[in-house]
Amino acid sequence: MHVDFEETKCLRALAESTEVIPDVTVGSMSLSYETTTEQTEHTSGISNVPLGDPLAEHAEQALARRAPYPGDDLSNEESFSCQQFVVYRTSETHYVVMDGARRLEDDLLVPSSLLANPKFCLTDWYMTHLAKRFAMSKDLVRLMHSREPMGDPISKRLCEILNNETQFPGIHSPRRFTCGRVSFRDDVSFEIHDKDLNLRLWANDVYLSNPRLNVTKWYHKRLIKAYQELEALMREKELDGEFNQLRILEN
Repeated sequence: MHVDFEETKCLRALAESTEVIPDVTVGSMSLSYETTTEQTEHTSGISNVPLGDPLAEHAEQALARRAPYPGDDLSNEESFSCQQFVVYRTSETHYVVMDGARRLEDDLLVPSSLLANPKFCLTDWYMTHLAKRFAMSKDLVRLMHSREPMGDPISKRLCEILNNETQFPGIHSPRRFTCGRVSFRDDVSFEIHDKDLNLRLWANDVYLSNPRLNVTKWYHKRLIKAYQELEALMREKELDGEFNQLRILEN
């Protein structure tokens, strides 16, 4: 295990005023996914940027880029508006797709499991749904498909927020953090890698479904907890005659 923490003195000062979060291990972290209510804490200027709903935002943009669709009135500027679509979560299992060019038609439900699938082609799915109303041939519909998958909007959003934060201990870089989706059977988690501190942690998809989650403060709390765990471990080893690696970081 190697955790390269810069600005150790700053971390120690922050640690004294930061709450302790249970069930976190150092290096490769295993997190307990507690409730998403964030308590007031000392954050040294850490910005307050909510996660939002990356799936809904990406869906709106992807659908608008692919317009027009079967049945669209080409003389209606709404059919080409970048704000033509509104997508929002209506339950734990579904999102609603509202099309501004079809105000008199029923809104469409899309399973959240599909939007969360990186291989799901939302625009093709929507195109096919509309084409059925006009009895269009399957061959013609396939020609209209763009085959643009959803990708991983959540990881992209996490990276964007974390890489824009300049107040984390260590050296700021626009590519300091990398994030990726990790799935095992029916469980989905997201891995966050801080390349400057050589630190990895994970959060599951349910925890990250809260649009009000403050990602920077959430990460900051885990970072402080990791430092506390590491410092305690090194002190214990020193008592056993082991060398305390934190002394190197303080030089």
